[in-house]
Amino acid sequence: MVEWGRIDGDTDEDGMTDPRPEVARLHGELLRLAGHVPGDLLAQARLRLADDDVDTVADLLDDLAGGRPEPSFGFAPELSAEATVPVLDLTSEPLTDAADQAAAQALATLPEAVALWRSWRVPARWAAEAVPPVRVYVAEATTRPDLLPAVTALLMRALSGTGLTDPQVETYPAGMEPPPYQLRARSAAALLWTAGATPPVRIARVFDRGGAQGPRFDDDHERLTGDERDRVLGWLAGGSAIMATTQRTTDVVEPERGAVVPMNYRTDGRWVWTDTVSYYLRTHGLAPDAELLADIRTDGSAVRTPTAVDEHRALAALFRPQPAAPRRTAS
Repeated sequence: MVEWGRIDGDTDEDGMTDPRPEVARLHGELLRLAGHVPGDLLAQARLRLADDDVDTVADLLDDLAGGRPEPSFGFAPELSAEATVPVLDLTSEPLTDAADQAAAQALATLPEAVALWRSWRVPARWAAEAVPPVRVYVAEATTRPDLLPAVTALLMRALSGTGLTDPQVETYPAGMEPPPYQLRARSAAALLWTAGATPPVRIARVFDRGGAQGPRFDDDHERLTGDERDRVLGWLAGGSAIMATTQRTTDVVEPERGAVVPMNYRTDGRWVWTDTVSYYLRTHGLAPDAELLADIRTDGSAVRTPTAVDEHRALAALFRPQPAAPRRTAS
């Protein structure tokens, strides 16, 4: 895990410390300044750093030390009065926005590139008439930290070519959680591009039937016992929590238990399921969705660890309007 400001330099044959760790440190400082200083100042500093003008950037940071007012804005994946979803996944469809296209195409030329998100930084309501929204691009790459300024500059220049003024590009290394500003932007963004495959994320079904009588299980629903039940429970519990809620629902098998069924959402990057699935397996032996169970049996006891891209796509799948699933009717 990379920590900004704790990157050790290499020493050459003459005992001199390589200057590149200073570039990496300054890049990290600029990441932390995002949202606290004017966008044009930040854009110029990043381009200077990409050109190895370390002294100028260091002097700028010294001048700004201690002068970081708290920002008053939020983030959204799209600008629309009807926008209701917190995240979007646009990787399965052609991008229609020229700036988004340019940024994605530029990043895709780098073999170390992992993913690109775009968020809109929107001002507080009291400032909305005077302060326009700003695009914020967040890129992840396996590039060495000292080379991230060059990646940032590549995207900035691609965006400038579309007419965007002082483009805001935040680039962080894979294996590191971004600073708070970049994390906020990424958490309310549209995923534009990723280097990996993007098969559809599947939502695990809990019940066999719905309708006017409410959700319920069929009498012949598969049940698990013994070691296999414990193994599947362990797999389900190992999923990454992507949305937590204190809400509980009533046990449909034994309603007298009351509202005791948890509803937190988890993912392994391929599937999304709720702790409801684990509850019914643990309490009543009722197996998960048959296709999810087949994948669990194939995986064994180890659930894969989802990436930031996986978790984003899983959340986007949850909030995307879903077609009605075919259900068997009561006989």
